[in-house]
Amino acid sequence: MPALHCSPDDLVAVHNLVGDAATAATICTAYDVATLSPQAAVIRFLVSNNGPGVLETSYSVNTQFLLFSGYLVFLMQAGFAMLCAGHIRVKNNMNILLKNLLDCAVGTVAWFLLGNGFAFGEVNGSANPFIGAGDFALSSTNSSTRTDSSYHLFFFHWAFSAAAATIMAGAVAERIALECYMGYTCLMTGFVYPVVVHWMWTKWGWLSPFNSKPLFGSGAIDFAGGVVVHIVGGTASLLGAYFCGPRIGRFGVDGEVNREYRETNSNLVVLGTFLLWFGWYGFNPGSAVSIAGYTGAATVSRTAVTTTLAAGMGGVAAMVIHYAVYRRWDVMQLCNGVLSGLVSVTPGCGVIDPWAGLIVATLGAALFLFLDHLMLKALLDDVVAAVPMHLGCGVLGTLFVGLFAREEYVTAFYGVHPGGKQIHLQKQCQVEPILWYVRCYIFVLGTLRA
Repeated sequence: MPALHCSPDDLVAVHNLVGDAATAATICTAYDVATLSPQAAVIRFLVSNNGPGVLETSYSVNTQFLLFSGYLVFLMQAGFAMLCAGHIRVKNNMNILLKNLLDCAVGTVAWFLLGNGFAFGEVNGSANPFIGAGDFALSSTNSSTRTDSSYHLFFFHWAFSAAAATIMAGAVAERIALECYMGYTCLMTGFVYPVVVHWMWTKWGWLSPFNSKPLFGSGAIDFAGGVVVHIVGGTASLLGAYFCGPRIGRFGVDGEVNREYRETNSNLVVLGTFLLWFGWYGFNPGSAVSIAGYTGAATVSRTAVTTTLAAGMGGVAAMVIHYAVYRRWDVMQLCNGVLSGLVSVTPGCGVIDPWAGLIVATLGAALFLFLDHLMLKALLDDVVAAVPMHLGCGVLGTLFVGLFAREEYVTAFYGVHPGGKQIHLQKQCQVEPILWYVRCYIFVLGTLRA
């Protein structure tokens, strides 16, 4: 009888795991259980004897995880709708809700026809570093596809594209023409957003850490969309607020702010904040893409904890800072702080430690309050404070990755080692997309306005 590579205690542990004495003996004969551990030895045995079945199960688990994450991200649309409706006058509620729903409807068609292809499309297994090509209208996707063109990946990224497009709706509420807004949505989901997705999140993108030859050896890190979603939405909001101008009566002749234009329904704002917070658990942990296996499960779990801590800390920080300045507790600033914390932690939520989430959320809340005040001083009418929240906190969170990303987490997820130029990469991955957005939106919004 072959010798067993395990102690009696290990043999018992393996037997308890597999439930069969003969199988336990086979495992202890084939593997050095004392070195591997009983659990690792059993896993190796299962993979070697049922590899295809294990791989299929892993693929199914990851697919279900990504689909469920997409459902949560799509639920954020309800949060955006409630948040926008809570910040405007009642007479305009139907108009803003129409635009929020149109984001999903029009954006779905644009993402299907063009956006997905520009983001992830390939020809003969490759694409250029700037833009994807191929798989337009899912022409190259089928039920057995296991690449970037899979149905579940299309669905997940469609939900992200809808979220990115919706950000501007609140910033320009009560004063943008429906036709103009539909044109913006088509441009965002069909072209502008997908190009930056290609840069940052594909194996061909010139800024991507997944590239076989990443920039400066590591590429720019944007784990869950701090650049791709929030900076794009925040930049669009800034340009939209500028081109549309303020609402009539928002500012007095001397520049005094009319406070009646904001905070009209705290019930809807709080409800929207809760829905967005809940949806963020699809946004951030879901960006890990896979959960099967020790590394995937650890990444998803840690990201969820980091996201939760950032949301809570951001809310507390904003409320305390507001009280210190104005001597009153404000539920609206609590909501803004929660969302600012969530935006700030998004770029690095999977590669920083949970305690670092507390720091970036506090900084994000303080930056939000400062930029919100600055926007009003500049006479820029941003109804839901999308610019300070998404652009300001998105920039902060992306830079934060260059300072606090943990090499162990980066290597485990991306397979690269962040070096001394990481902070430079984090700056570059913001500047280039912003310039791209500005060129596109100035041309389109300026043309539509004229």
